[in-house]
Amino acid sequence: MKVVKTKHITSAKPVSVIDCFVDSGFLQGAGGSLPDVDVDYQSDRRQEVKEYIERRYNHDGKQRVFSAGTFTTLKVKAVIKDVARTMRINPSLVNYLTALFDDDKCDYTGIFKLAAENKKIAKFIHDYPMLFEDIRTLMFQPRSSSVHASALLVTPDELDGEDAECFDFVPIKKVDNILVSEDDGYSLDELGLLKNDCLATKELSKLHETFDLVKEHYGVDVSLEGIVSGDMDDERVYELLRQGYTQNVFQFSSKGITKFLVDMRPTCIHDLIAANALYRPATLDCGSAEKYVDCKIGNVAPTYLWGTYNALKDTYGEVCYQEQITQIAREVGGFSLGDGVKLVKFISKKKKDKILAMKDKFMDGAKKNGCPKEDADKIWEIFEVSGSYSFNKSHATAYAATAYAGAWLKAHYPTAFYTVALQWADDKELVPIMSEMEACSNAKVVAPDINISADKFYTDYETNEIFWSLSSIKMLGAKAVDWIIKERNKNGDFTSIVNFIERVFKYKLKKYQYWDDPDNEEEATRCPIDARHVRNLILAGCFDHIEHADSVVERYAILEKAAHTLGFQINEKEYPANLIGKHYFWSQQQIKVSGLGAIDYKRIYDNAEIKSEIRGRASYCSLKDIADPDKDGKKVAISATVVEVEEKKFTSKKTGDVETFCKLTLQQNNDMGELVVWPEEYKNARPKLIDAKNKLIVCMATVKYSDYAGQNNLQLTRHNLIEVL
Repeated sequence: MKVVKTKHITSAKPVSVIDCFVDSGFLQGAGGSLPDVDVDYQSDRRQEVKEYIERRYNHDGKQRVFSAGTFTTLKVKAVIKDVARTMRINPSLVNYLTALFDDDKCDYTGIFKLAAENKKIAKFIHDYPMLFEDIRTLMFQPRSSSVHASALLVTPDELDGEDAECFDFVPIKKVDNILVSEDDGYSLDELGLLKNDCLATKELSKLHETFDLVKEHYGVDVSLEGIVSGDMDDERVYELLRQGYTQNVFQFSSKGITKFLVDMRPTCIHDLIAANALYRPATLDCGSAEKYVDCKIGNVAPTYLWGTYNALKDTYGEVCYQEQITQIAREVGGFSLGDGVKLVKFISKKKKDKILAMKDKFMDGAKKNGCPKEDADKIWEIFEVSGSYSFNKSHATAYAATAYAGAWLKAHYPTAFYTVALQWADDKELVPIMSEMEACSNAKVVAPDINISADKFYTDYETNEIFWSLSSIKMLGAKAVDWIIKERNKNGDFTSIVNFIERVFKYKLKKYQYWDDPDNEEEATRCPIDARHVRNLILAGCFDHIEHADSVVERYAILEKAAHTLGFQINEKEYPANLIGKHYFWSQQQIKVSGLGAIDYKRIYDNAEIKSEIRGRASYCSLKDIADPDKDGKKVAISATVVEVEEKKFTSKKTGDVETFCKLTLQQNNDMGELVVWPEEYKNARPKLIDAKNKLIVCMATVKYSDYAGQNNLQLTRHNLIEVL
């Protein structure tokens, strides 16, 4: 880091400050090395940072910047497989048995503990005792070396008063033209070298991309620094988070933490900081997260032990951060800031002898300051419990500030926010993002248009319409999309499906026999578009506008025009006569090739054969409406697409038998839900449901609140009224 400017400020009034001297508190390890420097950068600009560091420190022809090496060690699965291979043991048997081991938890002793519980592993050990004798000395030994993903090191300019390079400090090798240390990061720490982890975070790239769109289309110059340097008290931001609209918000988009935020009802940045620190396995298990929520919403009054109010007033008496332990140790136990930092480090590392020495010092200081012994004992107990999992507040604050900036963009510029969110999203993230977008903004995703859509999501900021990208259509690679856009830019908009085909196949219009006919080598080189691309573009809805198709069923006529122009007949098996007039069939085809499509599920239910059986017993309900708490216990009729079928087993507490139940993941356009079929019902329903994936289902179900999911789900009724289309 380079200081480019300093400013001297004086004050006529005395300013009280706390002890800021940490001495050697941050040093770690036997050699007293400094901790790593971790800095997050935009994922698309990390390479620029690396190049800057190399330019900055590789001066005067000296090489001082290099990457840290890493070693892959032989864990239980790998070492058993490697040794078994040399002994020519059946690989299928080895793969089956190693699947039972957990690499992260199992050491050599753990193998035999597991064998005591599992007869198959015990038999394997009995059959091949030499294998387990051989792996004893091999486990956790280095297997291969590689380059650390982010760690860069800069060596000093001098060593013992003479100019030095990185080669003078540590053995260096060259891997793919990159200088890499022969030692790993831990060894480099012991040598006293400072490791800089230049971490790539895609969230920062997404934020900056959104800032650019806001400036381009709204004329407003916003930045991360501008947002987080304010009071961060925008009520619209916290209202979004309280309602659970957290999709694509950094750190807050998972189901679990979304529910936690809804329960917490955050009202200020301190709540978001606490959420980052509290929503972790240890704090959830010990109840700290639940206690914070109870105090926050007023169910329970916070309590404070002697001298802890200043440190815990922002977290309702709960220890959330390492800095709070340090502050309490200083204010109650008379520790210096440096000793407080050491205390946190000793507790987290479970160094019992050093913790005990610190305890005596704390108790003496607490007594001297007037703290009752009973409170001092309770405070120390809290230290030992929370110190092992407490989070760094500065880290949590940085995460919370980044999350606030994303939520602020969602609240004020939702169209730009969701444009970027969709562009970066994985396939599984698209539906939740689109569902939320419909619920909390005026932005909407529309089908691709051959004259508007591009390789990325294109947004009309006047209408807030986000056009589906051409590159999101199956089989359309970068070359095909680029070919279409170049032709459109050069010769103007396409006027019809025939005009499109004649222009993109301008070198030679081949007469195809069917959609998947191969191209000859010369044609493929010249034109990357083939008949399958044309079919998928039609099914995705790209030609609806220029062909004046008012309904999805009219896409069949467009297909007929394309087939005639390309020279072949449409296969009736692919487009059955009894389905080409069904709107849902064409919507399913659109979803299949593009991931986007809208099915009228109410219309499907109205035309279903079992509607007459359901009538009078239950009323039709959408998956979105099922989330209403008032629906709990009511019977409803559902029409949806089955996107996943999972059979699961459990041991019945009543009979001791292993029973099978089924979970179906349902989808209604941008809404998702879950249907649970318990064993008794599943025995009869299994023939219909086992192959129901990607099919439409109409059934009667009961709405039940799930403690596990934290929301309402569906359970199949005993009458098994099901129709699979």
